[in-house]
Amino acid sequence: MGKKSNAKKGSHRGAGPAKLLPQTRGELTVIVDNVFKRCTKVPPAATPSPAQEWAEHLEIYKLIEKIREIEKDIQLPEYSRLEQVAPFMAWLGEKDVTVSGVEVADYGTLGLGLRTCQNLKQGEEVIVVPKEAMITEETARKSYLGPLIERDPILQHMGNVCLALHVLGEYVSSISSWHPYLRLLPACYTTTLYFTPEHYQALKGSPVLYEAVKQFRNIARQYSYFYRILHSSPEAKSWPIKDFFTFDAYRWAVSTVMTRQNRIPMEGGSGQLALIPAWDMANHEQGIYSTAFDEEGRGCLCLAQRDYSAGDQFTIHYSKRPNTEFFLHSGFTDPDNKNDSLPIKLGVSKNDPLNQEKVALLTSLGLPASGAFMLVPGQHPISPGLLAFTRIFCMDKDSLAKWKEDGEKARGLMHEDCDVGTTVEDKTWAFLHTRVSLLTRAYLTTIQEDEVLMEGASGLDALLRSQLLCEKRILKDAATYLASRTTK
Repeated sequence: MGKKSNAKKGSHRGAGPAKLLPQTRGELTVIVDNVFKRCTKVPPAATPSPAQEWAEHLEIYKLIEKIREIEKDIQLPEYSRLEQVAPFMAWLGEKDVTVSGVEVADYGTLGLGLRTCQNLKQGEEVIVVPKEAMITEETARKSYLGPLIERDPILQHMGNVCLALHVLGEYVSSISSWHPYLRLLPACYTTTLYFTPEHYQALKGSPVLYEAVKQFRNIARQYSYFYRILHSSPEAKSWPIKDFFTFDAYRWAVSTVMTRQNRIPMEGGSGQLALIPAWDMANHEQGIYSTAFDEEGRGCLCLAQRDYSAGDQFTIHYSKRPNTEFFLHSGFTDPDNKNDSLPIKLGVSKNDPLNQEKVALLTSLGLPASGAFMLVPGQHPISPGLLAFTRIFCMDKDSLAKWKEDGEKARGLMHEDCDVGTTVEDKTWAFLHTRVSLLTRAYLTTIQEDEVLMEGASGLDALLRSQLLCEKRILKDAATYLASRTTK
């Protein structure tokens, strides 16, 4: 005899979501409470070691996997994306969205995108999306989730979480006016929220590992927090989101918002997050900003960022962000990213006898006493902030006094050709060279091994290898440059 299912299954496709048996629901609630406690417990006074943080992540991950197993029969409806293109285009017309010279096309591993149907000139208007067609924090407050949003501190202060719940609620609603748009969205994403422990372990040595683990922990905490609300609040009994609210569903909604959200102006406020149909179908390409928001009524205006020939993929420039941000929040990397950087965490020890003098000089330059300083791609990989910090870090008392006397002159510490004296200069380049060497050796694989592993990789495997290669190429350029400086 087989194992009993954890859920009662509907007898036909339109029967709604599967229902958990009462005993199973009770077991699930106990595990959810455990997740919430682990994710919200007060950290110890001493900073936990990387090994302790990893062990805690594994415990949370195991609990989430138990939750996913129990919830496996509660599935969101899925739709063929290509079959949804025609209804989506018709819906855009009904919503007065203007789409000129482009059409939805399948770009394989890149997913759906936009393809030009005609030649386009740079600056030509291509997409216009009125605010009424967007899913926003404002529409969330006007939905049945409005009363919860008004009283919940997390939803009031975290627009992205508010939007994620709203998106999920509209997706499962039987009467949502955004169905043609939402049903065109991907069924899953290449964000780090879908990583397994093996994926996380492959990132050892990378500065994004800690951020990716923290992101997973945050989503686990949010899921457990809202699960408790949806299954304890009397008003939630009639909400369609309640029966579909699983970890997988929430992860999907969060990934949808993370990879597509943009901030638009809001009357009387600093702005609000929004999903912008049609415009968000365009994939990223290095270039210039070509999107604006017409506050007088037209909404989001998207222009061609360059000349396009008919049949080209129509792209937009997302923003000047490093690959770490694209990797963590958008689920892709750009190997040709001119704005890429790799953070190095450095700090002046509180036990340093010259701590006060060094901190004072750093403060005068607008630099922190501890934080992340950047390596960048190219022939000059040491960013001005990193160079100035390291020089000050390596100074003795006399050098610090000399530079403190002339605040304007001190800004020269950010330039490579600044004369700081042979001793400080030699220490600076030697320190950076050693640091880059240590960072390079901290990875589990070499750049050559990653290049081999990248061949034939797809999905999450390709994503993490691409990120590792981007990081290691910056380190390689930095090592080459620093080696030349230390041998002069």
